[in-house]
Amino acid sequence: MKEKKIILSEAALAAGILLDAAGVALITKSNFGITAVSALPYTLSQTLPVLTYGTWYYIFQISLMLLLILLTRKFKKDYIIAFVVGFLFSFALDLATFLFKFWPESLPFQMVYFVAGTLLLMIGVAFLINSRLPIMPQDLFTRDFSSFIGISFKKVKTAFDISCVVISCVIALLAVRHLIGIGVGTLLSACINGYGISFFQNQQKTRWAFETKWFPK
Repeated sequence: MKEKKIILSEAALAAGILLDAAGVALITKSNFGITAVSALPYTLSQTLPVLTYGTWYYIFQISLMLLLILLTRKFKKDYIIAFVVGFLFSFALDLATFLFKFWPESLPFQMVYFVAGTLLLMIGVAFLINSRLPIMPQDLFTRDFSSFIGISFKKVKTAFDISCVVISCVIALLAVRHLIGIGVGTLLSACINGYGISFFQNQQKTRWAFETKWFPK
């Protein structure tokens, strides 16, 4: 059996944050429909623009962590670090959104943005989970909740994504009487992201062994 290469979990975490933020920003730029998990904070940023997309995303993540604690009745020290990771992601998202704002917006480019963004998002989340370090609250929520109820991650992730889309649609229709940022890409991501992330998780684990240096278990 071929020996796996060692990759620092901290490097995987950093790569995951950057890839995830870039993926979300590219998918939003494509105008094919934002990612399912981003639907709620994006809808709030458009209906209540007093706060940025990244800021609403962070509020969304904090809310998920509080919900997870209430449901499981457990609080782990990892959750504190997850709040910091969520903040870094929100900052990276606002930065990527600003940088991509100047990129061309013709249909061929939009198609490339959507495909590239989806792949970056899946790979990034897979890195975050495989790092085995405190990850972003939204991913930690699906990971720990799936473990808590004994249902596979990909099924919980798919159900979570679909729920985010439904709630976003309700808020948008109540606030402005039309959907915001929801498109065919949103529905597609809600159905495939859980399975895609699971695929890249397995691919990464067959190639690399993730070891932490600064956060020993």
